[in-house]
Amino acid sequence: MRLLVGFDGSEQGRDALELARVLGAQGASSALVVSVLPYEPLPMSFAELERDSDSEAEPLFAEAREKLVGLKVDVRAFGGGSPAGILTDLAEREGVDVAVVGSSHRGTLGRALLGSVGRGLLSGAPCAVAVAPDGYARQGHGPFGTIAVAYDGTPEAKAALGRAGALAEDHHAQVRVLTVEAPPVALPGVAGYVPANPPEPENVLNEGIQAVGAGLQAEGSVLGGSPAETLADACEGNVDLLVAGSRGYGPMTRVLLGSVTAKLINMAPCPVLVEPRP
Repeated sequence: MRLLVGFDGSEQGRDALELARVLGAQGASSALVVSVLPYEPLPMSFAELERDSDSEAEPLFAEAREKLVGLKVDVRAFGGGSPAGILTDLAEREGVDVAVVGSSHRGTLGRALLGSVGRGLLSGAPCAVAVAPDGYARQGHGPFGTIAVAYDGTPEAKAALGRAGALAEDHHAQVRVLTVEAPPVALPGVAGYVPANPPEPENVLNEGIQAVGAGLQAEGSVLGGSPAETLADACEGNVDLLVAGSRGYGPMTRVLLGSVTAKLINMAPCPVLVEPRP
């Protein structure tokens, strides 16, 4: 697995490093750690810094190598530009599997509130994006024990299920398939309503469990309620990672931030990995 991590020396950056370490610890993984140094006046475009001029980033890189022990680590420093834009560009050029970011410093402890970097990556990155909740680095983490996946039978959900299964195989983890049945919604002023979705949740759930694959332990639940809140509640206290698919429209092979995804990341009590469209 090829990981991309933006690290600026903040606590949120350390949360991202810890999540990258856990994601990559159980397989032959490498990490590209990137630091973006502010320049005044801020240039319109960014530039990769030469080794003899990136001394400001060396303490950050030394810390990253220490935190990511066991992974093959490459480091790069850039001057100016948008961190989200630089990370998206690198993900495009470097064949990255997962970009890992921390949350905003304004989030609630144990929850991830999307900052500008995470929001930028979730608006068109060509790879999966994993967001670490606030304070994730303050606790020790072993391999993932339970990986949950939001599953509604769509191609995006099937892509998420594939990612969850691959990670579960690496970590010898259990897969928990979560299907949320959104209740019917009456349309005000119109003689009708939006039906429950998905229409046959038990069949959708069984399909997801069967698709996990032989050799992996899988279970699942049909849950009722608002999707983001319901999924977040289901992960409370017993899920190490939640995998979700990107929303179903926009450019192919890109991660796209929909309203449910944004709410889910902000509310989930565990890291959330968003898979791009298949």
